[in-house]
Amino acid sequence: MEPEAEENGLVDLDGLGLSHGDATRLDVPVALDEVTLGGQEYRPEPSVPTARVDVSRTTSGYALRLRFDVALGGPCFRCLEPASHRIAVDVREVDQPVESVAAEIPGARPGDQGPDDQEPDPGETELESPYVEGGQLRLSAWARDALILALPNQILCREDCRGLCSWCGENLNGADPADHDHGQNLDPRWAKLRDLG
Repeated sequence: MEPEAEENGLVDLDGLGLSHGDATRLDVPVALDEVTLGGQEYRPEPSVPTARVDVSRTTSGYALRLRFDVALGGPCFRCLEPASHRIAVDVREVDQPVESVAAEIPGARPGDQGPDDQEPDPGETELESPYVEGGQLRLSAWARDALILALPNQILCREDCRGLCSWCGENLNGADPADHDHGQNLDPRWAKLRDLG
């Protein structure tokens, strides 16, 4: 039986009560939707894996790490037989809003960019995670995006899958190649006859 996912796919980071420099580790069930790859649907197995989330409180935000393992099951890219590919997701995020940094400067007021109201360094804005909002971590969205970024180019039933015969569509795995020549590799001495056809 699979564990129940966190309600709404959210983790209340502020509710953890961490102080600057504190860290904690959470094991949280996270629901994953089916993934479309190359026009085919692939089902996560399990659909609700337990994700490990490391949370560290920084000066004005959080440093986060997400890890989980899941297999994707669906048709092989080459032969369409059932295939499964295991994916290990290990990603990190930092959320350190620029506003919060300014608020910690003595004399700064909420909304101040700094003592001289300077524009924030463009690099600083990159420290705002799209998955953290109002002290809440959108775990389901982060896990979904991380899984998609970790997808292989192809999901195969086996690395040496020979696919389908381009002539008759039969699965070539375990088949004798000579049975699927279909007259494409005739003795070159008969090539002129084939051209006449």
